[in-house]
Amino acid sequence: MGSSKKGLKRANHTVPRSYLERFADEQKQITKVRLGGGDGRREPIKRSTVVTDFYLMETAPGEWTDAFEDALGDIENKGIQAIRAIVDEGDWPPAEEHRVALSMWAALQHVRVPSIRQQGDEIADYLLKLTIAVKGKPQIREVMEKTLGRPPTEEEVEARWVSLTDFDSYSVKRHPNYHLKLINELMPRTAAFFHSRSWGLCRFQRKALLTSDSPLVMVPAPGDDPYEGVGLATAAGFLLPLDRHAALVIRGDEGDDSRIPASAYLAKTINQKVVLEAHRNVFHHPEDTVLDGLVVPQPSAREMDIRGDLSSFLMPDGWPTPAAP
Repeated sequence: MGSSKKGLKRANHTVPRSYLERFADEQKQITKVRLGGGDGRREPIKRSTVVTDFYLMETAPGEWTDAFEDALGDIENKGIQAIRAIVDEGDWPPAEEHRVALSMWAALQHVRVPSIRQQGDEIADYLLKLTIAVKGKPQIREVMEKTLGRPPTEEEVEARWVSLTDFDSYSVKRHPNYHLKLINELMPRTAAFFHSRSWGLCRFQRKALLTSDSPLVMVPAPGDDPYEGVGLATAAGFLLPLDRHAALVIRGDEGDDSRIPASAYLAKTINQKVVLEAHRNVFHHPEDTVLDGLVVPQPSAREMDIRGDLSSFLMPDGWPTPAAP
């Protein structure tokens, strides 16, 4: 399988280099701070957020393509042009072509990042283990018979049941194609949603902003239960640092675009929210001290809060067959 990847673009950035460059110094260096990891370290943006083969798609067994990466590159280029027009050239409210491009770019950042892939893996892991628990040994016996080409012994079924119900000993990861398909399906709808909302632009002269490996941040509505989570349809708005001195606010309602007055409090609020919603790392300009006074959490081992002890669903004999009427 490895040989089929020769010549492909395998060092995939989960956050675009062209975006990180807006937080970097003249040498295109940026400071990366790991959540819970103490002091940051300076590194070239060409190495930041790189995950090997993250956007490679398997088109046939052992055959891979980087066409998806090329498609993302086109969206990234148009998006960064829109950011330059808005921030550097003062195109505000943005021209329609820039609004469309930035809506698509923001949607891409929302669905492409490793935290979304991990969420999918965690859901798949839970559902598979739940299926094993409730379908019990009858399903294991059926699967083993197809695999072995003969009826398994009771000892073989029991050993497999014990192994598969040791849920903490293994985890499930989906094929990367599932995430790429999800990106393809969700991005246009998410972009249309962003495009229809009202936007606010905030420019900072003295205070600086940071970003993260999940740069688009959802803001819950006031009074929402923090344990219920927040999603695209329920969020009060979205924060997106555009560079170290500008941020875009996508509101949850429709209306006119506006300029948002800058303040030290607002800059700190944005930075704190970005840090709290980061997946593993935050990034800032090497000369900025943007983390001073902020809470930097430990990285979360899980992205999904799926409640329910799987052991409580164990049914060795399988789900009971409903009684005949």
